[in-house]
Amino acid sequence: MKLASQFWHKVCGHYRTSRGLHIPPVEKSESNDQLRDKLEHTEEVIKRAMTLYKPNEMMLSFNGGKDCTVLLDILARMTPPSMPLGAVYVKSANPFEELEKFVDDSVQRYGLQLRRYEGVLKVAFEQLIAEDSQVKAIFLGCRRSDPESCNLYELEPTNNGWPAMMRIFPLLEWSYHDIWSYLRSNNLPYCCLYDQGYTSLGDRSSTRVNPSLLAYDEKLDKMTYRPAYELEDERLERFNRDEHGQASVSGSKQ
Repeated sequence: MKLASQFWHKVCGHYRTSRGLHIPPVEKSESNDQLRDKLEHTEEVIKRAMTLYKPNEMMLSFNGGKDCTVLLDILARMTPPSMPLGAVYVKSANPFEELEKFVDDSVQRYGLQLRRYEGVLKVAFEQLIAEDSQVKAIFLGCRRSDPESCNLYELEPTNNGWPAMMRIFPLLEWSYHDIWSYLRSNNLPYCCLYDQGYTSLGDRSSTRVNPSLLAYDEKLDKMTYRPAYELEDERLERFNRDEHGQASVSGSKQ
């Protein structure tokens, strides 16, 4: 596919000049090629969704995290410039200011038509459907390694009392390291908290730096937290999160 063939060679220069966004240096390696098949499959899932639903019937669930940032970029590359991307952002009770700023910057960079809500995810989606009955499907950046996501299908309707719509999971087969390979190989901006030892982002009250990334820095002669992309064991991705059992749009708690 044209998009996939250009993926590893295309550098978005305008991203590099985005103010307030972190753009890390990276050396391309052969490991990047391992993502090619997954990217092509992701594109196929998105194209299938686009044949089933009209543009105004689909939205992206975007919270500024690394996974939905990847999904946003892929969707933007596949969407004609004349067709604005619709997205929904549900603000947590105690959000990180850095994450809020990154969401705002992403709206400007991609020209998102963002709907903002606060509180519980399920209630926010109910409000979304009540305000816009045309919405029938939502893109989500969940991966199989995420809680309650191991048995998901790429296209799966909501259940258990959630607002009726089709959930679309184009990144199910991607790994933690795949996400970081995409972000860094494409020089994409991401939330600066990931460079401060955070590997997974949630509410400020339930998220802390990941102790797995604490290491001695010889240059600084002190212990510091390495960036998220240096986490070796991806099973420790959510080691910095306290889960409080809020229902998730991806899993069985719906």
